[in-house]
Amino acid sequence: MGGFAQTMGSLTGKVTDTQGEGLPGIAVMLKGSSQGVATQVNGRYTLTDIAPGRHRIIVSGVGLANQEVTVSIKAGQTAQQDFVMQEDATQMEEVVIQAESKAEVLRLSAQAVEVIETGELKLKTADLGEVMAQTQGVNVRRAGGLGSGTRFALNGLSGDQIRFFYNGVPLDFTPYSFGIANVPVNLIDRVEVYKGVVPVEFGADALGGAVNLVSPGVHEGLGGSASYQVGSFGTHRVSGNLNCLHEPTGLFVVGGGFYDYADNNYEIQVEVPDERGRISEVTVPRFHDAYRAVGGNLTVGIKDKTWADELSVQAFYGDYENEIQHNQIMSGNPYGDVRFFNTTLGLGLTYGVGLNDKVDIDLNAGYTYRERVFVDTSRCQYNWFGECIRVNNVAGEIERATDQIIWDDNYYARLSGSYQLAPDHTLQLSVAPTLTFRSGDERLINGTLPINDRGRLLNLVNGLEYTATLWGGRLENIAFVKSYQQSLKIESFVTNLNETSVDTREVSYFGGGNGIKVDLFPRLSAKLSYEYAIRMPRQDEIFGDGQLILGNNELQPERSHNANLELGFSSKPRAKSTWEVQSNFFLRQTDDLIFLVVGFDEFGSYRNVWRATSQGLELSGKWTGLNDRLTLSGNTTYQHYINRSEDGPFTAFRGDRIPNTPYYFANASAQYNLPEVFKSQDKLTLFWSARYVHSFFRSWESAGIREFKLEIPRQLLQNAGITYRVPTDRFYHAITAEVQNLTDERVFDFLGVQRPGRAFFLKVTTQF
Repeated sequence: MGGFAQTMGSLTGKVTDTQGEGLPGIAVMLKGSSQGVATQVNGRYTLTDIAPGRHRIIVSGVGLANQEVTVSIKAGQTAQQDFVMQEDATQMEEVVIQAESKAEVLRLSAQAVEVIETGELKLKTADLGEVMAQTQGVNVRRAGGLGSGTRFALNGLSGDQIRFFYNGVPLDFTPYSFGIANVPVNLIDRVEVYKGVVPVEFGADALGGAVNLVSPGVHEGLGGSASYQVGSFGTHRVSGNLNCLHEPTGLFVVGGGFYDYADNNYEIQVEVPDERGRISEVTVPRFHDAYRAVGGNLTVGIKDKTWADELSVQAFYGDYENEIQHNQIMSGNPYGDVRFFNTTLGLGLTYGVGLNDKVDIDLNAGYTYRERVFVDTSRCQYNWFGECIRVNNVAGEIERATDQIIWDDNYYARLSGSYQLAPDHTLQLSVAPTLTFRSGDERLINGTLPINDRGRLLNLVNGLEYTATLWGGRLENIAFVKSYQQSLKIESFVTNLNETSVDTREVSYFGGGNGIKVDLFPRLSAKLSYEYAIRMPRQDEIFGDGQLILGNNELQPERSHNANLELGFSSKPRAKSTWEVQSNFFLRQTDDLIFLVVGFDEFGSYRNVWRATSQGLELSGKWTGLNDRLTLSGNTTYQHYINRSEDGPFTAFRGDRIPNTPYYFANASAQYNLPEVFKSQDKLTLFWSARYVHSFFRSWESAGIREFKLEIPRQLLQNAGITYRVPTDRFYHAITAEVQNLTDERVFDFLGVQRPGRAFFLKVTTQF
């Protein structure tokens, strides 16, 4: 948010080659300052918040001759300046100009953050879950194919211990509330992964970190993208976004939408009895595992005015349907008619303004309605061939028949204000309340789950942050404190007493931390960060989820000491080959961990069960050479996630690794570019990636005889593909063919639940 919006001007234009083709990734910068941008896919750029007067503008790009011109900027107006770039026959030793994107600014800050830019990834067929699984410290486990249940883990901590956001708004209040793994990559510009230490601006009570998905920005004129993907197992994925900004008036419109469908009918190996009752393993296609999702959002607003840097209203809608085929470990009889539905719709408001050259205010607020339906009313008992082999007298495949519906009314606000104490000293305050009203109904008389309770859950997270930049930018320090409050009220109707009981609870905690980053040498930097973090129980943990999880209103908050030490070293920019390496040592010491305990009847509830310590090391590296044609990258993570409980049901396993959690995994990738294969400005890209996860036990490692223990086997997944892209006058087209699980491995993220085998996908993408 720019604090000079009332008096500043702007500069916009297009950078092209001698043939008139737009050039992406070209640096456009104000000489003598750090203010600059990189051109978009079509070569367009916009520089905002420029002081009135005459300025020298420098434009630079790899292999191109720099250009430098003088432009005149008037207050409240937008100047136009285009550039035509020529090839540079000389090779520069050092970078003269370097424009820093938002992603680069985050990387260079004291935040413990990993930034994933999706520019190249949008052209590939991997979904966001697969993309994030390639990041060091991150593990994404899936119970099947597209749309299946996922478990996201960061440095050992997982589930609701990690908070998810979309443009700073909690993901639950967006069209993507069904899970981060299924968010279309093409609707995301970058992903910010905050490890253990979360900025106060999110207003989050996260325990182990946060993930923020950032959508593409708005630029002058009309822009957008569209993609269509088709592939194995009946997979179809469509996504698109469109944005338009009228610079003279500041009016803008942004819209996006997606549609996903998959049969998920890949082959699996299961044990079935023959006509004599003898058990044998057979290969069958999955059935009753289809997934469908559709959603969209529309934002209308105005920006760059004296009274508002941005004022906008957003409306969104999301609808999901999942067929459920089996229990959590794929044992017993499969299900043939169990279904889950999730519908979300809502409104949001965004307002930001620079009151003067020192004070900025940002506000996000909104309302979301969420409806979830869980249906299990069939009398059929199915076998793994999809046949109804018996009609039961009592309905219900899982236990007893149920037709549950849960309604959530959610209200949220994120108010943040910053005050510039001095040129390199800033104070930021945030206030973030979230209010949820929960109600539900069992629409069958013989339903077994008591979901007719009414609940109210209020969370309030406040934060104060002080940022100081010293030594000419070589050192940055961020110190912060946070307060956490939760208020709970549940009204339950007691049938045998014919009266309503009311249960209330209020808790409050304080936390805080510090992050420091220092440039030790020109290309060697270090970051040290710490936070004492609190996570309040979420609504599904307290109230249940309307499926197989019961409520527990006695849950206590989780608390954790989180620390990171990161070292980064890189080569000279513009060298014939460039490289960078990074290491991160992390520690998470957690009390009152919330864990899902599942009973023999397949229903479970969340409980505070143990203390745990997660410590480990992440290593990553990247090399680019052969005139930027070849890129090699890799990373590895080892984490020692140990039970430290001194009392409770798991004291006997003190010192054991936390069960059912991977502790070692690694990624590798290679990409080779062939420019101008068939015509000028086209590019052919070959790519390959691999992911390895070491085997781990499902239960406590000291319980039972080791050779007879249930183990999730090690896995090695490989993907490979080819992308051809070509720009036209205004559009940028790409087509990708990719093979996932190249070697057709039998892969299990969870015990007994097999993931898809070899799959083929084709994706067409257009950007403009």
